[in-house]
Amino acid sequence: MVSDRIHAAAPFPPGVRVFTTLRHGAGSSAPPFDRFNLGNCRGPEGDDPAVVARNREELVRRFGLPSAPRWLRQVHGTRVVRFGPPPPRPSPAGGGGSGSAGRSGLGGSGIEGSGFGGSGFGGSGFGGSASGDGSRSGGGGDGLLLPPQGGGRLGGGPPPPRPCPAGEGGSGPGWELSALAEEPEADAAVTATPGVVLAILTADCLPVVFAARDGSELAAAHAGWPGLSAGMLEATLAAMRTPPGDLVAWIGPCAGPRRYEVGRNVFAAFTGPDPAAEAAFVPTREGHWLADLPALARRRLVAAGMRATDIHGGDLCTISDPARFFSHRRDGRSGRLATIAWLEPGAR
Repeated sequence: MVSDRIHAAAPFPPGVRVFTTLRHGAGSSAPPFDRFNLGNCRGPEGDDPAVVARNREELVRRFGLPSAPRWLRQVHGTRVVRFGPPPPRPSPAGGGGSGSAGRSGLGGSGIEGSGFGGSGFGGSGFGGSASGDGSRSGGGGDGLLLPPQGGGRLGGGPPPPRPCPAGEGGSGPGWELSALAEEPEADAAVTATPGVVLAILTADCLPVVFAARDGSELAAAHAGWPGLSAGMLEATLAAMRTPPGDLVAWIGPCAGPRRYEVGRNVFAAFTGPDPAAEAAFVPTREGHWLADLPALARRRLVAAGMRATDIHGGDLCTISDPARFFSHRRDGRSGRLATIAWLEPGAR
């Protein structure tokens, strides 16, 4: 039987559900996005938006999600959004409908507020791409901005290029496409609401999930090298109500240390403010190094207050495993994996 997901290998508390999708075992995208592409549907170089919408519908059905995932418009920045319960949908008399369980959260944002940690990077981005791993355009969240309360240098510089044109078209299912305008521009999300499904899209970048040891709070972050070096993970910790020492983290499939070669700009982004970070880089040729992104993430999380023994994963390489994982660095044009996390309703 073909596996369709990787479950998080971390001692999360009961009621915390975390997994990363694989490229096969589900979906209907054509090459080079075959088959279970859940993002990258922008412009002529991306997948068909209608097919991606169908794949996202299948994600909800196949994996029994308690609600539709709260997708983000990822831009390699350091903003964090907090999702609460979605507002009630209008009654039929008011011109609205209640929708199905698989569509919950699409009728309203449910955003309690968005943390911010800078405007992101205007450079090349992770894996040589300026576009990031976010799949869709959409408006910023309608919540208030919550400044992080500490931890990490926050990103500066000009805003990154827009990942895709606003109002990206397509002929997919109406409920999924109507949700595009409600995808806030952020690279991490936090929730303490059971049944709210967090989603991070990657194709080499780090997907990192945090859970409170008592199962009361959950976060998911997207960190390519720009966001990681700018304090994306520290901003996520600061946006959580749970102290870092009471969290468990899992780093999902990402570019591995034996395959991810970088140049001077990436090396300097980490070693400039932290010379000891050089231990995570192995020289290959003049001006180039193999970078151990999971090791860099662990170093920063420990410095922000987490215990090293509470940080798991980071051992699955997207670049070296084309049978299971999409990889932008390996393939250029590729689909996107989704790391999905939620608090099971009624578990506490």
